[in-house]
Amino acid sequence: MKDADWEQLLRQSLAPTVEPEEQLNQSLIHQLENRRRTRPKYKKRLSAALLAAALLLVLSVSAYAATKLLNANQVAVQFEDRLLANAFASADALRIEHSQNAGDYHFTLHGLVSGSGLSEFPNASEQIFPDRTYAVVSISRQDGKPMPDVADPEYGKEPFFISPLIKGLEPWKFNIVTMNGAYSEDVIDGVMYRLIACDQIEIFADKGVYLAISSGSPFYNNKAFAYDAATGEIHANKDYPGAAVLFDLPLNPAKADPVKAETYMEKQTKENETDTAAKQPQWVTTMEELRAKVRSGGPIEETIPESIQEVDYDDSGNIRYIYEGRKHTTSPEQMFTQGHVGFSDHFSIIVENDSHQALLFYRDEHGVITGRLVQLD
Repeated sequence: MKDADWEQLLRQSLAPTVEPEEQLNQSLIHQLENRRRTRPKYKKRLSAALLAAALLLVLSVSAYAATKLLNANQVAVQFEDRLLANAFASADALRIEHSQNAGDYHFTLHGLVSGSGLSEFPNASEQIFPDRTYAVVSISRQDGKPMPDVADPEYGKEPFFISPLIKGLEPWKFNIVTMNGAYSEDVIDGVMYRLIACDQIEIFADKGVYLAISSGSPFYNNKAFAYDAATGEIHANKDYPGAAVLFDLPLNPAKADPVKAETYMEKQTKENETDTAAKQPQWVTTMEELRAKVRSGGPIEETIPESIQEVDYDDSGNIRYIYEGRKHTTSPEQMFTQGHVGFSDHFSIIVENDSHQALLFYRDEHGVITGRLVQLD
């Protein structure tokens, strides 16, 4: 299995006033690739089944100190997806760099690109809907304070919903959760960057599409947005106590495909009607119990005995865990605080063939680190 098949779950500056020169872009990208620090990617797949745990599992990518906001292709480089970075730098991408303020936050939509085969980390849904849409958003605080770093206990306490919404379609039925969505996230130089992905939205270009952002929940919130069933328009609620904004996406109507759109809507509607994922699945319950045991020091049952392996280290000093040909690399500083003995409070979820496993790391009093897999269902 490729590393990309390991699905890891569960981010004060102003937007640049001009687009950086391409030479500067390439210089920054080159520096980013050659200064990969010891912080692993933090990726989330958005489905109704796992969103209950989405903010509990924290990993991140390498940090890069910048005086200006990164653009979309630079963010893709941060997430080690050079194929997608090239797509964001191509003529087919929309370079938007538009900002709005709401609540305590400053939101910038940097760019968007759609197509098939654009990412080095494909989603399983691409076997059915090969075309995907990717967008990059940054979030900073209006008061100039940095966003909580992923290692900060405050990280994740203010969740955000970032999703395309389609004019004329009920937003609670058609959003990033139901459209096979996923996202990667990191906080770089005090700014949260989120790279979202979902089924391709250009087929709805003739209807009109928004990019919605709200605070307070990772789900669509009908208190943050209002849907007018008569017109199909969606509006941000100015009385919402948190932040809520809508960006009108400048999609080319010529790229609309009403036939594909109709087929897609019918399929998604049918799945929504039969979806039972709103009931928390057993693996989520087991994962929550596992996290409680790790924090309390209780025994860890359901460990796969043969998966208990002492880690080795790569040339950068990162932990490297290998089991049955699968490899997971991460920074020991990300997993353990100085002097920590016992299980790390950070772990990853491995999804394979509808089976869910947790990857845990343990450090003994001599500093020896072992990894193990725990079966969650």
